[in-house]
Amino acid sequence: MDTLARQSRILYQAALIVFLVTIVIGILNGLDVWDPSHEMLITHVHAGTLGWITMAVIGILLTMFGAGASDAEVTTGKTIAHLSLVTIVLYVVTFAIGAGIYRPIAGTLLLIVLIWVLVWTIRRYRASPRTTGHLAIYLATISLVIGAVLGVLLGLFISNVSIPGLSVETSQAIGGAHPPAMLIGYLILAGAAVAAWQLDGANSRLGRIAAWTLFASGILANIAFIFNLEALIQAFGALEAIGIITFLIALWPQLRPGTPGSAFAKTSVLFLGIGLVLIIYLVVLFSSGQLDPETGEGPIGVLTAFDHAMFIGVMTNGLFAVLSTLIDWRGSDRFLLWAINLSLAGFIAGLVTESSILIRISTPIMGLALIGAIVIAVPALNRSRTV
Repeated sequence: MDTLARQSRILYQAALIVFLVTIVIGILNGLDVWDPSHEMLITHVHAGTLGWITMAVIGILLTMFGAGASDAEVTTGKTIAHLSLVTIVLYVVTFAIGAGIYRPIAGTLLLIVLIWVLVWTIRRYRASPRTTGHLAIYLATISLVIGAVLGVLLGLFISNVSIPGLSVETSQAIGGAHPPAMLIGYLILAGAAVAAWQLDGANSRLGRIAAWTLFASGILANIAFIFNLEALIQAFGALEAIGIITFLIALWPQLRPGTPGSAFAKTSVLFLGIGLVLIIYLVVLFSSGQLDPETGEGPIGVLTAFDHAMFIGVMTNGLFAVLSTLIDWRGSDRFLLWAINLSLAGFIAGLVTESSILIRISTPIMGLALIGAIVIAVPALNRSRTV
C-alpha cells in the first residue's frame, strides 16, 4: 500500500475521534442540559474546524497530490501527517483549558506545520492533473494558511489585549477577520474542492473559474473585515454568490438523477446551494444594521445556521464521501446520509426561525447519527490500513 495513503487513513481516523468532542458539546448545548463556557464553545468550534475538517483535509491533500511523489516527498508527507496530528490536537486542548499565552504559542507551532503543508502542496501541484478539484483544494490550502495567521494574531490579542506594534483597534480588526477568513476563504472552497474531486468528471473551465472566484471572494472578505469596509463586505458577498452559482452550474451534470457519484458528495453540493441563500441573507442583515456578529445583536441564529450548513452540510458530507472510498459502511451509509442531513435541515430551520423545539429535536438525532458513523468508520479505517 502507498505510504501516503496509509498516513491519510491515520489522519482520517484521528480526525473522526477528535470530532467526537465537537459532537458531544453540541448535543448537550442543543438540548439545553448544559450551558458551556466560552472556552468550551470555542473548543466545540475548533475541534470541528481543525480537529475534524482540517486534519481530514490534510489527509486528502496527501492522497490527491501523493501519486508519483518521490521518496523524499513521501518522507516529507509522512512527517507532515504526524506533525499535523500532534499540533492540531495540542491546539484544540489549549482552547479547552483556557491556556492564555500558550494558546498563541500552540497556534504558532500549528501555523508552521500548515505552512509546510502548503509548501509541499505547491511543489506537488506543479506535477498534478489540472482538475477543478486539484485547483480548488490547492487554493483552499492557501486560504487556510491566511486564516491560520489571523488566528495566531487573534490569540495574541486575546491573551495580551493587543498585538505588539499595533493599536488596539487595529489588533481587534485583524483578529476579528479570522472567523470569516476560515469560513468564507477556506471552508467553502475546501468543501467545493472535495465535492468536485468525488464527482466523476466534475472538471471544466467553468469549474476552475468558480474556484478562482471563491478564492478571490475569500481574499476580499479578509480585506473587508480587517479594514471594516462595508462596501467591500457587500462586494465579497456578491462575488461569493457568483462563485457558488458558477460552481453549482459546473457540477450540475453530475447532480442529475441517475448519474454516477457519491450521494454524500451530491448532498454536499446541495448544502452549498443552501449556504448561498443564507450568505445572501446574512449580507443583507449585516449591511442593513440588523445583525452585529461582534455584539450578538440581531438574528444571530442565521449566522450559526450558515456555519453549520458549511461545517456539516458541505464539509462533513464531502469528507464522508471520501471516507466511503476508504471503508465499507456495511450497508449503513444510506441510513446515515438521511439521518444526518434531515436532522441538519431541521436544526438549520430551527436556528433561522428561532424555534427551540426544532433545535432540541434535531440536535440529538444529528449528533447520534454522526457518532454512529464514527463508531463504524474508525475500526473500518483501522482494518483498511492493514489490507
